Amino acid sequence: METPLPLVAMEKELQRLSLAFRNREPLLVLGPQGSGKTRLIHEALRRNANVLYVVWEPTLHALLAAIARTLIGARHADFLRRAKPGADAPRWLAAQSSIRLKGLVWGAIESSPVPIILDGISGAGFPTYRFLQRIYHTPGMALFAASRDAFRLGALARLFWNPGQMLNIPPLHEREAEQLFETAADHFKLRNLDLDEFRDKVLESARGTPGQIIEMCRLATQAQYLSGRHVRFSALRIDTVTKFAG
Repeated sequence: METPLPLVAMEKELQRLSLAFRNREPLLVLGPQGSGKTRLIHEALRRNANVLYVVWEPTLHALLAAIARTLIGARHADFLRRAKPGADAPRWLAAQSSIRLKGLVWGAIESSPVPIILDGISGAGFPTYRFLQRIYHTPGMALFAASRDAFRLGALARLFWNPGQMLNIPPLHEREAEQLFETAADHFKLRNLDLDEFRDKVLESARGTPGQIIEMCRLATQAQYLSGRHVRFSALRIDTVTKFAG
């Protein structure tokens, strides 16, 4: 797995998220794709290993399976005692119904609460809302969330409605964006290229979005975007925009 680049210019946001993790206070992290939400979350998780990370799934059954898989991976004692997944957890998960998984997850978390962060929430329906509502209100429990914007929360906007419990990720300032570009250029070993024009175009088009800066630097390592020491920026930019438009 590739080593992530250092987190640039998010110390306040990192402190806020880490404090919410420690105090088990619900928090919604908001920011467009590429703003650094997931990178911020993983950095906070390094400092707060007791929080479980779950990538959002679009259906309730898939989300239940993802949470159950995470509880198994974390060796959550109460879940393992109730579920008895055995040595072949994927096979066990594939055989479970949504009703059984809901009961197992609810029972384990209510007996032994463990904070969970759901990353990448998009279009949650009411069945998912009702399932997570019970977890959200479990004593000793904390549920955190990350999404591109509040609209994408769908029915979960009923849980994460308090502006005081929202963390909006701002774009990088000009100097911060330049720092990230230089770090990414070193990380991807781009110093053999003509970087002056490329740097200007990357910083202008990315508008302070960390993910786009990193992605454009990553793509600059690939032969189809290069002409000698020159980067074919138009093609590289189109592919970057396409990736972040999804």
